[in-house]
Amino acid sequence: MPIVVKNFNWWQTNNKVFIKVEIPFVNKKNADVLTSNKFLKISCLSHIFEVFLWDEVKEDQSKCIFGDGYVLLEFEKVRSKQWDYVALQKPKEELRIIKRNILNELVDQYQKKIEEKKINKTKQDRLSVNEQIERDNEEHRYIQKVREEEKEKVLKELDTWNSTTFVNYHNQGDNNTKEIFNNSKLNKKKSFVYIEKEEVIIPEPRKSKTVKINFTHRHFPTPSRESTKADEQEWLKKQMEARRASGFVEEDLRPEEQDPDWCLRKGDIFLKENNYFGAISAYSHGIKLSPKMAVLYLNRSKAHFLVKNYHKTIEDSTKALELMVPLVESNLLWRSEAYYYRAKGLIELQSAHLAVDELKAALTLVPSRGNIYGPELQHAIELAPVHEETMKKSKVFDLSEPPTVIYK
Repeated sequence: MPIVVKNFNWWQTNNKVFIKVEIPFVNKKNADVLTSNKFLKISCLSHIFEVFLWDEVKEDQSKCIFGDGYVLLEFEKVRSKQWDYVALQKPKEELRIIKRNILNELVDQYQKKIEEKKINKTKQDRLSVNEQIERDNEEHRYIQKVREEEKEKVLKELDTWNSTTFVNYHNQGDNNTKEIFNNSKLNKKKSFVYIEKEEVIIPEPRKSKTVKINFTHRHFPTPSRESTKADEQEWLKKQMEARRASGFVEEDLRPEEQDPDWCLRKGDIFLKENNYFGAISAYSHGIKLSPKMAVLYLNRSKAHFLVKNYHKTIEDSTKALELMVPLVESNLLWRSEAYYYRAKGLIELQSAHLAVDELKAALTLVPSRGNIYGPELQHAIELAPVHEETMKKSKVFDLSEPPTVIYK
């Protein structure tokens, strides 16, 4: 639950008002500040501070300074006068309506800014395209100009060559014109040499073959690197020590203990002894040996719930329900427990409105456990409206598509 901050100080001048809010561990990286002309909200971790200002301020001229455990805000007043209070003195219902209107206005302003950015970006893109087209046209005109100049130059050289390669002798009589080539090389006969091409031999296509590659087993999904080898070894050593401290190490098991039923019994013993991490290790090893054994997932979800790992609780409960098919009388109690623990995980994750159907399904399957499922269902119904409203605002944990509930 969020912590409402009420420890703050304020002072004012004729033109400005200052608000100093004390919040533990606050800084500009973990804090969100929302301001408007009449509303201020600061969110930092689990702390929330809200205030409706007595009069309007100039939002665009506001300043925010983060210090050691405090936030100092400076606002420019719209009207130069002294305030009686910093907070607006009105009933809660009116303040709630004002807050909703302010948030709607902020959303509209944000959407308008997004639209303006899109329009500006489109204009800039069009301008860039037009500039590029103009540059391309200039380059094309320059190339065409160079071509025309070269063409004229070649034509002039050709005319000059034609005028200098013939000598015209004008003699008396009928045959008064004689043309003589100055270039004597043109009178020589051209000789051609024929070279026989060697026959090209095309090689046959290569035969296909399968190459089998065996990869070295690794505990990490990334490739092995010399620079991280020492860190990886240290991490594996610490994990081994943690598993030994919990009382369950896969490497120390005897061959006859490499059995999923034995892992189930061992995990149940750890669970009764409140050794939850040992129970999780035992159930996980059993799942590795037999991935289709639903009760291992169910019991591991219980252990995850006891160590407050609620996401894993929901995942394991859902996997257990997927494996409990067909829906028969022998797995009736297991299915009810899977619905029950999945619902408890959803409640802890502020999603009680999604847990109501889960608990109803558990109670429908095993009505005799109404003394356990009934109070939890009533608790979920009470919290459902609050959690649903909170999720719509924050959308931190997306469960818009709840798990499908199937019961018989």
